[in-house]
Amino acid sequence: MHTSISRVQGSKLKTKRESAWRQCSRRCTPEFLRMIVVHELAHIREREHNKAFYQLCLHMAPDYHQLEFDLRAYLTYLAASGLPLWAAAGADVGTALGE
Repeated sequence: MHTSISRVQGSKLKTKRESAWRQCSRRCTPEFLRMIVVHELAHIREREHNKAFYQLCLHMAPDYHQLEFDLRAYLTYLAASGLPLWAAAGADVGTALGE
């Protein structure tokens, strides 16, 4: 989420762009974290989601479009089921082992 923060410093109004990240789950895959970092780094240079933005993302991560698709699919799954894929699998293994 990108926001513009305006603050008064003396008699001047200063505007600063900030990027606020939600805390990522400890079970978030490294691929998803990489996609998020690439996305946010691209926003430092390109504010809008335009062609130049996605070209920059592809320069940093050639598989960016696949990573973004996978993340969107996973977030859709989470919204529908409420159960993280990896936590659910870990819970089944823990239960089977008597933990």
